[in-house]
Amino acid sequence: MASYTFLMDVGNATLTESEVASMVKLSVTGSGFSLVGTMLSLCLICFLPVTSDGMFILINLNISLIGAQLALIGAENSFESRLVCRTATAVIHYFFLTLQFCSLSFGLHLLSKLRSVTILERFHRRVVVLAVCWVPAMVVVGLTATLRGDSYGSGSLCWLTPEQGTRWAFVGPTLAIQLVNLSIFGLIMATRFAMDVKRDYKLRRVLKNQLLTAVSLVPVLGLMWTLGLATTFGVAKSVQYMFVAFCSTQGMCIFLGHVMTNGHVRKLLCVKMKPENDNEEEASITNGISNDVTNVSQISEMVELPRGGVSSGEKDKEKERSQSIAETQVTSRNLLNVPEGKCRLRTPRHSLK
Repeated sequence: MASYTFLMDVGNATLTESEVASMVKLSVTGSGFSLVGTMLSLCLICFLPVTSDGMFILINLNISLIGAQLALIGAENSFESRLVCRTATAVIHYFFLTLQFCSLSFGLHLLSKLRSVTILERFHRRVVVLAVCWVPAMVVVGLTATLRGDSYGSGSLCWLTPEQGTRWAFVGPTLAIQLVNLSIFGLIMATRFAMDVKRDYKLRRVLKNQLLTAVSLVPVLGLMWTLGLATTFGVAKSVQYMFVAFCSTQGMCIFLGHVMTNGHVRKLLCVKMKPENDNEEEASITNGISNDVTNVSQISEMVELPRGGVSSGEKDKEKERSQSIAETQVTSRNLLNVPEGKCRLRTPRHSLK
């Protein structure tokens, strides 16, 4: 059985056999928790009427994570057959690359929300998301298998061989995506900090918002894979243990840190489970949910307009947009005025008929 360390190892491994065995146990245990977390996230997203672009990307990310971890666990039984081992290598290579590109897609989604850029319609945006998540990984795997031929998946484990730099076909794209996502993460954190300072929040609240934003962003952006550099260059065994622990439990981290920390999702779940069928309230709450669960829609308000100024028509559109957002937020606050820790049972509002 292999651990997460062999994914980022390019031939500089410094672990002993006992440490490798510990990494394997940690990987298997963490993958079990991760699979539970991904299934809970998918069930919750399907149960709630949340159809935003962010949640759509999150669904693809969870699916790729399930496939990657099942392939990693199942590769143990693929050593004897040469053909099956090469197939297992291709499957592991593909799903783990897909996981990275899904994280990249979510990062680009957050960046578009931060910059308030909406170019395509929803259907075309979904097509672009699917293309970014699943197509590039297929191209990389196909090219690697073609160029390396019989040496593809011929190592002691069902994975890329370190000879001729073959493992960089996974490590290279992963590190490039981490660089992009780290830049987006830093931009969002800085903008979040600037917004809190502008609103004259106390230091305690500013630090709390920074912590919650980081906890929400790190799992979906896959930033824990940055710790894999310790394995790539064979340094800091303690960091390698942290890398295996965080990456193997990524699914549970997404569920606890990204999905369940969203106040709108929790309150929508509360309303969804009430006995009355108040569809108008539910629809209003659904429309009030942001496209992500990191308050990026609020952060985007802090982005400065171009220095060249805007025309009067653009100012009117911006004013109408601000009024619409304000009305939506007021409606959502009125409808979501639920005491913390419990649901409020409400009777249908006949006046709305």
